[in-house]
Amino acid sequence: MRELPHLVYLQAFEAAARHLSFTRAADELNCTQAAISQRVRALEQYFGRPLFRRQASGLELSSAGKAYLPGITQALDMAEAATRGLTGRRERQGITVSAPISFLNLWMAPRLGEFLAGHPGIAVQLNSSIWTDPNIDLADVSFAFEKPELIAPEAIVLCSERLVLVGAGRHAESAARSTPLQEIPQIEIQGKYSLWDIWSDGMGLRRTPGLPLLRVDTAVSALELAAAGAGLTVLYSTYAERLLAGGSITAPLGPGVAVPHVLAMSRNPKRKETGAVRSFMEWVSGHFSGDPAAR
Repeated sequence: MRELPHLVYLQAFEAAARHLSFTRAADELNCTQAAISQRVRALEQYFGRPLFRRQASGLELSSAGKAYLPGITQALDMAEAATRGLTGRRERQGITVSAPISFLNLWMAPRLGEFLAGHPGIAVQLNSSIWTDPNIDLADVSFAFEKPELIAPEAIVLCSERLVLVGAGRHAESAARSTPLQEIPQIEIQGKYSLWDIWSDGMGLRRTPGLPLLRVDTAVSALELAAAGAGLTVLYSTYAERLLAGGSITAPLGPGVAVPHVLAMSRNPKRKETGAVRSFMEWVSGHFSGDPAAR
């Protein structure tokens, strides 16, 4: 005979741990908050130790709860998959991704077909944002370029970023010949940080104030303009790498400068961590491991 707690206790614990809320767990499992609390307490009595820390600000997993949760989540996922397989109900899994519009267009879109081909049962919805992200609470996974100290502790840092100056045609050639940058048209991406100023400081260059600029709100627009010969732009190397590799733009002053910004990937703790979510996050992480050129 298997030595296991009652299944309803495990379901109550897993839902409460995922939501960090007895109330939301009760809503999911169609029972009362009191029932969830009783089932969790029964499980804690079974182990003889607390699985949660109950605080005025809400629930937190104890060390025992943190150790127990991954195995229980995997076991319930496997039981659910086996049940669907036997009943023939192979429901299509879905994942919602929220990210800056330039990341979705310049990094995600060229690669997503690879993920979909390897995971034909997973539907993907992409929600894009400019500057602020109104879709983040609706997403399973989100991405952000930010300073390390401003990202959530549980976020996965995919890479450290560099800022690179790029252009095409005569403007790139002028920069390569050390023509003063104030004599070359500049394209500036508006946003939280002034990328031109950060790059200039890192390169030890003095940027002339009040330069006439072409301002855009996305790196997509900046790259299109730069590739068309409208001027030079400064942006994250992650955005530029495919066009640089393809030769439609060049980096006339080299690989740029390291900046205190990272690309981070986060899972929404308020939404269930499904097999689809795990597969997607593992796929993204795989592109950022090893040789940066293979990203």
